[in-house]
Amino acid sequence: MVCEGLAENFATSMFGEDMVGPWISKTDMDTLNNYIKPLIKDVLDAKGDNISAYLWGDELAKLRGFFPQGMPYCAVYACGYHMIKHYLKKTGKSIVEATLIPASDILQEIEDFWNGQPA
Repeated sequence: MVCEGLAENFATSMFGEDMVGPWISKTDMDTLNNYIKPLIKDVLDAKGDNISAYLWGDELAKLRGFFPQGMPYCAVYACGYHMIKHYLKKTGKSIVEATLIPASDILQEIEDFWNGQPA
């Protein structure tokens, strides 16, 4: 999630916010804050096939034979994008600087992201 959030924020820094992917632009903030974030927060340490529905959403997970988790299309990508955006605003770091920070450090810095609205 951190890597995808960094990638999408890096791309928007180069090409503009209007070029953000549909997996982000089609996820409204109410859905992100009140539905997606609470589900993802509880499984941040998930690994392997358990993450498929979180990455792609239930529809694609089912097509690939994985158990649905109640997630919309590419929910973790939208969450990662807003999480990194929050990190950048909170720390004042550039996206280039952030790409050099370990994911564990980023997650520790933005623990408040899970409990509130993104910055």
